[in-house]
Amino acid sequence: MEGIIYATVDGKKSLERKLDELVSRRSEIAQQIKEAREFGDLKENAEWAAAREAQTNLEEEIAGIKAKLPLVKLFSYAKVDTSAINIGAKVILENLTTKKSETWTITGVIENDPEHGFISNETPLGHALLGKKQGETIEIKMPAGKIKYKVVKITTAN
Repeated sequence: MEGIIYATVDGKKSLERKLDELVSRRSEIAQQIKEAREFGDLKENAEWAAAREAQTNLEEEIAGIKAKLPLVKLFSYAKVDTSAINIGAKVILENLTTKKSETWTITGVIENDPEHGFISNETPLGHALLGKKQGETIEIKMPAGKIKYKVVKITTAN
């Protein structure tokens, strides 16, 4: 799985839209650099330095997205194999310490949104869950310590 970035069609389109938006900002920043250059001495020109930094940050972000797009492997929440936990599966876990239930949908890093129940396959929990089956218990090293979970149910996210 190394080098692969999982995304739904919507997630990939969102990344492509962000790239288009960033590319469209190039001319705006170039104009800011041009205007700042007119202020004179570049060594003490804060506007020029800020515009150049913005340009560098923009180009790094564009390059990052361009590097990710060829690595995207599409998946569908509706078509996930639920015989084990896979990318796109919705999982109900029981925290064996607190006895509380948690529900997570395993997704790719592009669509990671823990506040809404979506965790990336690259997070410690998401990574540890991959391949596990209903009824299995797992122990995960988290920043707060080790946590044991039991996989209660695996379903499609739709």
